[in-house]
Amino acid sequence: MKHIPMRMCIACRTMYPQHELIRIVKDNEQGEIKLDMEKKMFGRGAYICKNIDCIHQAEKKRGIERHFKCEVPKEIYKQAEDLI
Repeated sequence: MKHIPMRMCIACRTMYPQHELIRIVKDNEQGEIKLDMEKKMFGRGAYICKNIDCIHQAEKKRGIERHFKCEVPKEIYKQAEDLI
């Protein structure tokens, strides 16, 4: 049986299999924040559910900003919504 990595959503704090979540990455060199569709980009990552409510909750409570300790452009939340 193959091991399935589990990750926690930064909005609802629930554990899910990694492939069910959206990964957001902060590039260490440029400090750029972007969505990681293949989940293979280098840098610090955060995960969020593929759920509109979780995306809105993360935006409202500034979950991504707190995780990365920097300002996050509103386009990141919009791109995450468009994926669903």
